[in-house]
Amino acid sequence: MRYTFFSFCYDDVCSFRAHVVRNSYIVKDRGNIFIDGSIWEDAKTKSPAKIKELIDNSGIKNTSVTAILIGNHTANRRWINYEIFKSFEQGNGILGIYINRIKDKTGHITHKGLNPLDRLALYVSDDGKKISFLELKGGKWQLFNDLPQISNKKSNTIFFKKSLFYTDYGKFYRFSNFFKTYCWIKDEGYRNISQWIEAAEQAGR
Repeated sequence: MRYTFFSFCYDDVCSFRAHVVRNSYIVKDRGNIFIDGSIWEDAKTKSPAKIKELIDNSGIKNTSVTAILIGNHTANRRWINYEIFKSFEQGNGILGIYINRIKDKTGHITHKGLNPLDRLALYVSDDGKKISFLELKGGKWQLFNDLPQISNKKSNTIFFKKSLFYTDYGKFYRFSNFFKTYCWIKDEGYRNISQWIEAAEQAGR
């Protein structure tokens, strides 16, 4: 059974766009399970430590894929960024789905938001032992303070290796270099979401 974590901005719950994706996945794939990430975005009264605990232990834990539903306010959200980085550390497959062209409850679409995977990056240390996580803020790449560094290990989504002819060490990569994004409407999400999730899971192994 495949467990998928959906990460999204709470605004997209209010507009109903996130529900369209989640509900179609439930109807189409009754054997699979999604975990709802919206409660962390709306956790205004919880401390950062408590939110991290919820994400780690009640959110992405035991999931194998993380799908980021990209609306026009998804990029640069602290806890969405944390969910993405934490998913990488856990070894989840990762993908993004643009949902701006889904009609809201009033029948309107909205403009395409920034892709959070373009604004998140990692740097592999020169010795290959550590991975630093970075976010683009104010036009500059900065360490992500909530999860600044992890070990480069095989259980991560990507394990960076060194061979006789090539090395991944000492290099900077945007998350969008590795992980695909789709448009729910243009790429026929209702028909294809299962294949997207399966492909992301296979790529993360």
